[in-house]
Amino acid sequence: MHRKLYEVKTLEEAKQLAVAEFGVKESDLTFTIVNEKKGFLGIGSKIEVEAVIDADGITRGKEYIQMILDNNNIQGFIEKKVRGNNVEFNVDAGDFNGYLIGKNSRNLIALQILVSTVVNKYYEGEEETKIVMVDVGGYRKRREKNLENMAVDFAKQVSRTKQKIQLDYLNAYERKIVHNKLSTWNDVRTYSVGEEPNRFLVIEYKPMAKAPETPKIEKEPVAGVVVPAGNAAPKPAETQETIETVAKDNKQE
Repeated sequence: MHRKLYEVKTLEEAKQLAVAEFGVKESDLTFTIVNEKKGFLGIGSKIEVEAVIDADGITRGKEYIQMILDNNNIQGFIEKKVRGNNVEFNVDAGDFNGYLIGKNSRNLIALQILVSTVVNKYYEGEEETKIVMVDVGGYRKRREKNLENMAVDFAKQVSRTKQKIQLDYLNAYERKIVHNKLSTWNDVRTYSVGEEPNRFLVIEYKPMAKAPETPKIEKEPVAGVVVPAGNAAPKPAETQETIETVAKDNKQE
Protein backbone atom coordinates (compact mmCIF):
# COMPACT_ATOMS: atom_id res chain seq x y z
CA MET A 1 0.00 0.00 0.00
CA HIS A 2 1.43 3.38 -1.05
CA ARG A 3 1.67 6.02 1.69
CA LYS A 4 3.45 9.28 2.46
CA LEU A 5 3.81 11.69 5.38
CA TYR A 6 3.26 15.43 4.87
CA GLU A 7 4.13 18.25 7.26
CA VAL A 8 1.68 21.04 6.47
CA LYS A 9 -0.31 23.85 8.03
CA THR A 10 -3.76 22.43 7.22
CA LEU A 11 -5.35 19.10 6.33
CA GLU A 12 -6.63 20.60 3.07
CA GLU A 13 -3.05 21.40 2.04
CA ALA A 14 -2.05 17.77 2.62
CA LYS A 15 -4.95 16.58 0.48
CA GLN A 16 -3.97 18.81 -2.43
CA LEU A 17 -0.33 17.70 -2.26
CA ALA A 18 -1.21 13.99 -2.11
CA VAL A 19 -3.68 14.13 -5.00
CA ALA A 20 -1.14 15.95 -7.17
CA GLU A 21 1.73 13.60 -6.26
CA PHE A 22 -0.10 10.27 -6.45
CA GLY A 23 -2.18 11.22 -9.48
CA VAL A 24 -5.33 9.66 -8.02
CA LYS A 25 -8.69 10.95 -6.86
CA GLU A 26 -9.06 12.32 -3.34
CA SER A 27 -11.69 9.67 -2.67
CA ASP A 28 -8.98 7.01 -3.23
CA LEU A 29 -6.93 8.38 -0.32
CA THR A 30 -7.25 8.14 3.44
CA PHE A 31 -5.79 10.97 5.56
CA THR A 32 -4.74 10.68 9.20
CA ILE A 33 -3.29 13.43 11.42
CA VAL A 34 -0.48 11.64 13.25
CA ASN A 35 1.15 14.58 15.05
CA GLU A 36 0.57 18.25 15.83
CA LYS A 37 3.45 20.68 16.25
CA LYS A 38 2.44 23.87 18.05
CA GLY A 39 4.46 26.98 17.43
CA PHE A 40 5.17 29.82 19.85
CA LEU A 41 1.88 31.49 20.74
CA GLY A 42 0.29 29.41 18.00
CA ILE A 43 2.48 30.95 15.33
CA GLY A 44 4.03 28.47 12.89
CA SER A 45 1.92 25.54 14.06
CA LYS A 46 2.05 22.51 11.75
CA ILE A 47 0.53 19.07 11.55
CA GLU A 48 1.88 15.78 10.20
CA VAL A 49 -0.62 14.06 7.95
CA GLU A 50 -0.25 10.53 6.60
CA ALA A 51 -1.86 9.96 3.19
CA VAL A 52 -2.55 6.36 2.20
CA ILE A 53 -3.89 4.98 -1.08
CA ASP A 54 -6.58 2.51 -0.09
CA ALA A 55 -8.31 2.00 -3.46
CA ASP A 56 -8.04 -1.05 -5.72
CA GLY A 57 -5.89 -0.14 -8.73
CA ILE A 58 -7.31 -2.96 -10.84
CA THR A 59 -10.84 -1.68 -10.33
CA ARG A 60 -9.65 1.83 -11.19
CA GLY A 61 -8.13 0.46 -14.40
CA LYS A 62 -11.46 -1.02 -15.45
CA GLU A 63 -13.22 2.26 -14.60
CA TYR A 64 -10.70 4.14 -16.74
CA ILE A 65 -11.48 1.95 -19.77
CA GLN A 66 -15.20 2.51 -19.17
CA MET A 67 -14.59 6.27 -19.05
CA ILE A 68 -12.88 6.14 -22.46
CA LEU A 69 -15.81 4.18 -23.91
CA ASP A 70 -18.31 6.64 -22.44
CA ASN A 71 -16.40 9.69 -23.72
CA ASN A 72 -16.50 8.21 -27.24
CA ASN A 73 -20.17 7.16 -26.99
CA ILE A 74 -19.22 3.50 -27.35
CA GLN A 75 -21.24 0.74 -25.75
CA GLY A 76 -19.04 -2.15 -24.67
CA PHE A 77 -18.43 -4.93 -22.18
CA ILE A 78 -15.21 -5.12 -20.13
CA GLU A 79 -14.01 -8.47 -18.77
CA LYS A 80 -11.35 -8.51 -16.06
CA LYS A 81 -9.03 -11.44 -15.24
CA VAL A 82 -6.36 -11.46 -12.53
CA ARG A 83 -3.70 -14.14 -12.08
CA GLY A 84 -1.09 -13.15 -9.52
CA ASN A 85 0.54 -9.95 -10.81
CA ASN A 86 -0.93 -10.41 -14.31
CA VAL A 87 -4.03 -8.36 -15.05
CA GLU A 88 -5.96 -8.75 -18.30
CA PHE A 89 -8.80 -6.56 -19.54
CA ASN A 90 -10.71 -7.76 -22.60
CA VAL A 91 -13.01 -5.20 -24.19
CA ASP A 92 -15.81 -6.14 -26.59
CA ALA A 93 -17.42 -3.16 -28.29
CA GLY A 94 -18.93 -4.91 -31.30
CA ASP A 95 -18.67 -2.79 -34.44
CA PHE A 96 -16.34 -0.37 -32.64
CA ASN A 97 -13.66 -2.98 -31.96
CA GLY A 98 -11.77 -1.96 -35.09
CA TYR A 99 -11.76 1.67 -33.95
CA LEU A 100 -10.36 0.72 -30.54
CA ILE A 101 -7.65 -1.41 -32.17
CA GLY A 102 -6.61 1.15 -34.79
CA LYS A 103 -4.19 0.87 -37.71
CA ASN A 104 -1.22 -1.36 -36.87
CA SER A 105 -2.79 -1.76 -33.40
CA ARG A 106 -1.78 1.80 -32.50
CA ASN A 107 -4.95 2.62 -30.54
CA LEU A 108 -4.80 -0.68 -28.68
CA ILE A 109 -1.15 -0.14 -27.74
CA ALA A 110 -1.89 3.40 -26.51
CA LEU A 111 -4.87 2.14 -24.50
CA GLN A 112 -2.74 -0.52 -22.83
CA ILE A 113 -0.03 1.99 -21.88
CA LEU A 114 -2.59 4.36 -20.36
CA VAL A 115 -4.43 1.65 -18.42
CA SER A 116 -1.16 0.15 -17.15
CA THR A 117 -0.11 3.58 -15.88
CA VAL A 118 -3.42 4.09 -14.09
CA VAL A 119 -3.36 0.65 -12.46
CA ASN A 120 0.24 0.82 -11.26
CA LYS A 121 -0.21 4.23 -9.62
CA TYR A 122 -1.92 2.33 -6.84
CA TYR A 123 0.92 -0.15 -6.35
CA GLU A 124 4.00 2.10 -6.34
CA GLY A 125 6.47 1.11 -3.65
CA GLU A 126 5.49 -2.55 -3.76
CA GLU A 127 7.98 -5.26 -4.73
CA GLU A 128 6.31 -6.04 -8.05
CA THR A 129 4.18 -3.90 -10.32
CA LYS A 130 1.17 -5.27 -12.16
CA ILE A 131 1.67 -6.62 -15.67
CA VAL A 132 -1.34 -5.20 -17.52
CA MET A 133 -2.64 -6.58 -20.82
CA VAL A 134 -5.52 -4.97 -22.72
CA ASP A 135 -7.23 -6.87 -25.54
CA VAL A 136 -10.16 -5.93 -27.77
CA GLY A 137 -12.52 -8.64 -29.01
CA GLY A 138 -9.82 -11.31 -28.62
CA TYR A 139 -7.80 -9.55 -31.35
CA ARG A 140 -4.45 -9.78 -29.57
CA LYS A 141 -4.57 -13.56 -29.13
CA ARG A 142 -5.64 -14.12 -32.74
CA ARG A 143 -2.90 -11.79 -33.92
CA GLU A 144 -0.28 -13.63 -31.87
CA LYS A 145 -1.30 -16.96 -33.42
CA ASN A 146 -1.24 -15.54 -36.95
CA LEU A 147 2.18 -13.96 -36.39
CA GLU A 148 3.62 -17.23 -35.09
CA ASN A 149 2.30 -19.14 -38.12
CA MET A 150 3.64 -16.46 -40.47
CA ALA A 151 7.05 -16.56 -38.75
CA VAL A 152 7.30 -20.33 -39.21
CA ASP A 153 6.32 -20.13 -42.91
CA PHE A 154 8.92 -17.44 -43.64
CA ALA A 155 11.58 -19.27 -41.62
CA LYS A 156 11.03 -22.42 -43.69
CA GLN A 157 11.36 -20.37 -46.87
CA VAL A 158 14.61 -18.77 -45.67
CA SER A 159 15.97 -22.15 -44.60
CA ARG A 160 15.18 -23.59 -48.03
CA THR A 161 16.36 -20.70 -50.23
CA LYS A 162 19.07 -19.31 -47.93
CA GLN A 163 17.79 -15.83 -48.86
CA LYS A 164 16.86 -13.37 -46.09
CA ILE A 165 13.38 -11.84 -45.88
CA GLN A 166 12.39 -8.41 -44.53
CA LEU A 167 8.85 -8.41 -43.12
CA ASP A 168 6.31 -5.64 -43.48
CA TYR A 169 6.04 -3.20 -40.58
CA LEU A 170 5.35 -4.76 -37.17
CA ASN A 171 5.15 -2.85 -33.91
CA ALA A 172 7.60 -3.64 -31.10
CA TYR A 173 5.21 -6.06 -29.39
CA GLU A 174 4.62 -7.99 -32.64
CA ARG A 175 8.33 -8.12 -33.47
CA LYS A 176 8.97 -9.64 -30.07
CA ILE A 177 6.47 -12.42 -30.82
CA VAL A 178 8.36 -13.33 -34.02
CA HIS A 179 11.75 -13.14 -32.27
CA ASN A 180 10.55 -15.48 -29.51
CA LYS A 181 8.93 -17.94 -31.92
CA LEU A 182 12.11 -18.39 -33.98
CA SER A 183 14.60 -18.17 -31.10
CA THR A 184 15.01 -21.97 -31.00
CA TRP A 185 15.64 -22.41 -34.73
CA ASN A 186 19.21 -23.47 -35.52
CA ASP A 187 19.42 -22.36 -39.15
CA VAL A 188 17.77 -18.92 -39.07
CA ARG A 189 18.18 -15.78 -36.99
CA THR A 190 16.06 -12.65 -36.57
CA TYR A 191 17.01 -9.02 -36.03
CA SER A 192 15.49 -5.57 -36.49
CA VAL A 193 16.77 -2.74 -38.68
CA GLY A 194 15.89 0.96 -38.92
CA GLU A 195 14.24 3.33 -36.47
CA GLU A 196 10.57 3.82 -35.60
CA PRO A 197 8.29 4.28 -37.43
CA ASN A 198 10.42 2.60 -40.10
CA ARG A 199 11.80 -0.30 -38.10
CA PHE A 200 11.52 -3.72 -39.73
CA LEU A 201 12.24 -7.30 -38.75
CA VAL A 202 14.55 -9.47 -40.86
CA ILE A 203 14.73 -13.27 -40.97
CA GLU A 204 18.14 -14.42 -42.20
CA TYR A 205 19.72 -17.79 -42.97
CA LYS A 206 22.28 -18.96 -40.42
CA PRO A 207 24.60 -21.80 -41.53
CA MET A 208 24.60 -24.61 -39.01
CA ALA A 209 27.93 -25.39 -37.39
CA LYS A 210 29.50 -28.63 -38.66
CA ALA A 211 29.80 -31.44 -36.15
CA PRO A 212 33.45 -32.25 -35.28
CA GLU A 213 34.83 -35.30 -37.09
CA THR A 214 35.34 -38.44 -35.02
CA PRO A 215 39.09 -39.16 -34.82
CA LYS A 216 40.24 -42.48 -36.30
CA ILE A 217 41.57 -44.92 -33.72
CA GLU A 218 44.32 -47.22 -35.01
CA LYS A 219 44.35 -50.72 -33.58
CA GLU A 220 47.54 -51.96 -31.93
CA PRO A 221 49.00 -55.01 -33.72
CA VAL A 222 48.93 -58.33 -31.85
CA ALA A 223 52.38 -59.34 -30.58
CA GLY A 224 54.12 -61.64 -33.02
CA VAL A 225 51.62 -60.91 -35.78
CA VAL A 226 52.92 -59.03 -38.78
CA VAL A 227 50.37 -56.50 -40.02
CA PRO A 228 50.63 -55.96 -43.78
CA ALA A 229 51.20 -52.46 -45.14
CA GLY A 230 48.11 -50.26 -45.29
CA ASN A 231 46.74 -51.84 -42.09
CA ALA A 232 45.07 -54.54 -44.17
CA ALA A 233 44.05 -57.54 -42.11
CA PRO A 234 46.35 -60.60 -42.59
CA LYS A 235 44.93 -63.57 -44.41
CA PRO A 236 43.81 -66.47 -42.17
CA ALA A 237 46.52 -68.85 -43.50
CA GLU A 238 49.26 -66.28 -42.94
CA THR A 239 48.07 -65.59 -39.41
CA GLN A 240 47.99 -69.29 -38.50
CA GLU A 241 51.50 -69.82 -39.91
CA THR A 242 52.88 -66.87 -37.95
CA ILE A 243 51.31 -68.04 -34.68
CA GLU A 244 52.75 -71.57 -35.10
CA THR A 245 56.22 -70.09 -35.73
CA VAL A 246 56.03 -67.95 -32.59
CA ALA A 247 54.88 -70.93 -30.52
CA LYS A 248 57.76 -73.09 -31.85
CA ASP A 249 60.34 -70.39 -31.04
CA ASN A 250 58.99 -70.01 -27.51
CA LYS A 251 59.19 -73.78 -26.97
CA GLN A 252 62.84 -73.87 -28.03
CA GLU A 253 63.63 -71.10 -25.53
